[in-house]
Amino acid sequence: MLIKFGNDATPDISPDVQELANLINDQSSEQKKLIIQFKSSMNRFASERSLESCLEALNVCMQLTNTRRCLLESYQRYSRLLEDEITRISKDTKRGK
Repeated sequence: MLIKFGNDATPDISPDVQELANLINDQSSEQKKLIIQFKSSMNRFASERSLESCLEALNVCMQLTNTRRCLLESYQRYSRLLEDEITRISKDTKRGK
């Protein structure tokens, strides 16, 4: 899933949140590429049943796992940053009223 911000909301979003959103988008793209590679390597392994094709599939699987771990950590950090942003905006709104 790509994270997008509308033009109206962008000025209020901190650079940290924007940077992290870009990182998540990059990691998501990498994950999609690895999923395609994994499917291909698993198909190759299913047809060849060779040690080489097995190691190739395992290697791609490990890369995919690492990318997903990084993506999970990024989403966790992103949710904390967004929570902080919501708290900040809520406080600013209450002060303004």
